[in-house]
Order: sequence, then C-alpha cells, then structure tokens
Amino acid sequence: MDDRRPRIDLFPFALGALALLSLAFFSARNGAALVMCVLVFAGLVAARMANVSSRTLVPVTLGLVAILWMVWIDPPASSHKTSALAHGGGGALIGWALSQYLRPRLAWPLWGAVALAGVFGLTLVWEIGEVFGDRVLDTALIPSRRDSAEDIFFGTMGGAGAVFIASFLGRVKER
Repeated sequence: MDDRRPRIDLFPFALGALALLSLAFFSARNGAALVMCVLVFAGLVAARMANVSSRTLVPVTLGLVAILWMVWIDPPASSHKTSALAHGGGGALIGWALSQYLRPRLAWPLWGAVALAGVFGLTLVWEIGEVFGDRVLDTALIPSRRDSAEDIFFGTMGGAGAVFIASFLGRVKER
C-alpha cells in the first residue's frame, strides 16, 4: 500500500453535517435542539482532543446527527418513546466509541468497566447540559428529575449493550 497518498480526514465533513443541522435549528428558532447540537459538538471536539480516531468519530457524528434529526424533525413515535430511543441510541454510539478507544489501551475487564463508567458519566453530563441550556436559553426542554433519570437509564443501557457487543466482537477477532 502506498502511504504517500494524501488521506482525507472525513471528520470535518461529518462536523459540517452537524453544523448544517444546527443552522437549520437556529433559523427555526429551536433553542432546545440547538442546545443539543452544541452538547454534541462539545463532546466530539473533546473526543478529538483525546485522540479518538476519525474512523470512530465519523460514524458517531453521523449517528448523532441522525438521532437529532429523528428527535426534532421526524419523530417516529410519541415524545416519550422517541426520547427513550434517542438516549438509548446515543448511549450505544458513545459506548461503541469508548470501546474502540479503550480496547487497545486496557485489558478486557478493565476497558469494559471504564467504558461503562464513561457512558454513565457522559449521560450525566448530557442531562446537566440540558438543564443548564434550558435555564440559560429558556428553551422548551422542560427537564424534570424523572425525565432525566429515564434519559440516564436508557443512555446507560444503550451504552452497556454496545460495550457488551464490542467485547464479544473483540474476542471473536482475537481468535
């Protein structure tokens, strides 16, 4: 393989998709959706600064853009069911990304535990960001303790499922 060829980093293009969606929410004066786009952007930039690869970040970014689209543009079900689906899907994407990042750096039981703790921690940060964004921008999020607890639960369960699948796939790959 010729390594002298320039490689195109697709991560900026994926961020461009998030920026376009953010612009659409801004023009529609949808502050709640814009808060979520900012939270996603901040998380992606932090992951990039932690040296998470584009090979991991591009599908995560596009998946999160699809989830934001689903929640705010084309909800498939009631708001409660859509929220559960969105938080479960987001948690799964984050669990997968953490697994990809940690697997080469830590031994199996440790990377799985750290990934699960990371998913739980990031769901907490997400909910705090929702509450903070709602308070600052006076959006329509209307967060409640019960809603936040459900969001944390579904996000963590989605992440746990992704970490479990990643651990299984990692073992199959090693054989």
